Amino acid sequence: MCMMVYIASAQPLDLVAWDEAQPAFYVSELHESELRVREQFTFPHVYHAGSHEGCGCGFQYGQYPEFDDEERHLKRASLDSFSAYLSRQLAQEGAIELYACWDGDQTAAPEHQQVLTPSSLKAEEFYFLQRERSRVERDAA
Repeated sequence: MCMMVYIASAQPLDLVAWDEAQPAFYVSELHESELRVREQFTFPHVYHAGSHEGCGCGFQYGQYPEFDDEERHLKRASLDSFSAYLSRQLAQEGAIELYACWDGDQTAAPEHQQVLTPSSLKAEEFYFLQRERSRVERDAA
C-alpha cells in the first residue's frame, strides 16, 4: 500500500513531469481513479504530488529515523524538490492545501490537521501522517 499526497490551490499549479529514466519529484493531473479526493479540499484545482518512488512513500524521510536505508538521499531530494516547488507556487498563491493518505483512503475523514511552510518539509524529522490535511503558507520573510 502506498502513501498518496494530493495538492490543491485556488489557481492552476505548474505540472512537473514524471521521468521514468530519472525518477524524482513530480506533480500530475489526477488519474480518473483519484478524482474522489477532491472532496478533501476547499480549493478547486487538485493534483497528485509524487516522489522518486512514484507515490508519496518517498516523502516519508523522517518516519523511521533509526532506519538508514539506501534510498535516504533520494527521499531527502524528493522532499527538498517538493519544498522548492511549494515556495515557487506560493509566490502566486495565498495558501495551498495538502492531503496525505494511504491509497484507498482518498475519501476518509482527516485525522490530523496542521499548518506547514515549505521549510517544514526540509526538517530532518518530517513525514506526512496518515490522513493528514495541511494548509501550506509562505515561509516568514
